[in-house]
Amino acid sequence: MDFEKLPGRLRAFFLSSGGFLLDGYDLSVISFAVPFISKGFNLNASQTGLITSSSLIGMLIGSLIFGFLSDKIGRKKLMSIDLIFFSVFALTSGISSNFYELFISRLLLGIGIGGDYPISSTLTSEYSPSNDRGKYLVGTVSMYWIGTLVSALANLSFLPLGDEFWRYSFILGSILSLPIIIGRIRLSESPRWLISKGLLSGNKIPSKEEENRDVRGILDLFEKKNLLYLVISTSLVWFLFDVASYGIGLYYPYILHEFAFPSNYEVIYGTIAISIGAIIGYAIAISIIDSAGRRTVLLLGLASMGIILLLGGLIKISGFSLVPYFMIFVAMEQWAGAVTLFYPTEIFPTPVRSTAQGFATAVSRIGAILGVYFFPTLVDILGFSSSLIFFSISSFIALGISFVIVKETKRKSLEEISASQKV
Repeated sequence: MDFEKLPGRLRAFFLSSGGFLLDGYDLSVISFAVPFISKGFNLNASQTGLITSSSLIGMLIGSLIFGFLSDKIGRKKLMSIDLIFFSVFALTSGISSNFYELFISRLLLGIGIGGDYPISSTLTSEYSPSNDRGKYLVGTVSMYWIGTLVSALANLSFLPLGDEFWRYSFILGSILSLPIIIGRIRLSESPRWLISKGLLSGNKIPSKEEENRDVRGILDLFEKKNLLYLVISTSLVWFLFDVASYGIGLYYPYILHEFAFPSNYEVIYGTIAISIGAIIGYAIAISIIDSAGRRTVLLLGLASMGIILLLGGLIKISGFSLVPYFMIFVAMEQWAGAVTLFYPTEIFPTPVRSTAQGFATAVSRIGAILGVYFFPTLVDILGFSSSLIFFSISSFIALGISFVIVKETKRKSLEEISASQKV
């Protein structure tokens, strides 16, 4: 596809969503590969946990650094750099010969992916028209599960090569990133960022003052009370969502293997089915996000997550039924996940939009790390069914907070939304 022939917002959409595709690909590859890596490298439980969560730790770091720099020097300048991290260190992950090389490679890879979250989602938000901005944003986030599906197909293709098939899957991820990097080099800078810096003006566009809303930078984000309230509350909701989402999501292959299927091929087929469930969920969300609104989609998503997890725990679900169960779960999970992820890019003014998104991403990664790290312990202590109930509680708490803090932003310009905040 020749990205230069697409309208600006479509180029921004495809090239931004590529980062989410790579994130879904990478995290899904490691979730299936980690038992083979642990066996091949003779890892202990602590080392296995670090390998599993290493890219999440890197994402925490990268989201803070790149989110801040994106507001300072521009979105476009950093969009290729973050994926170069991914490309290089996905390759070194594939050729790693021991725990230390693999951990460092995946940590640095995570810095690139984490940096891409605030940049890509912010750029998509700033490029998209008000009436259907939600469709573009949900569509961008949905590429995570396209990446998950691609990773399952890659694992399925490489599995016959033996227990070190994961090396080829990692290297393929590095190759997939190259056309996205090349396309991003040619992408134009966000017009809203240019306006906020006084580098673009005209009769039919907002003024610098309208774009900035008397907000200059990171200090205002944490000194102005309303902005501080917003960044803390949205970060907390995302944190709680990721505790449940990643706590379970990175263990789908493990869950299916332990409680449903003995065959690795059956596990992959089950993972593919779950990915398809998520994609269906996104398709429905895309169709209603700009009519039903962000608040409705988010609350329905979080409520459904809590109810489904609670019911699964109470009936002690297991066996083949885990596949349709998790297909339904991930379909509704995406309603909550998409809004949770992009909502900060709509409510913060341009000078701190990417910084706020980066901060919220970093806080969410803490939740993801905790969920990933403690899930095996919860299963050992409480059992699988009780662990589902534990994560349902996290979802219900996120629902309660969202009910209080989330205001509707559908079909409003970013300037109009910013103006409604008392900063």
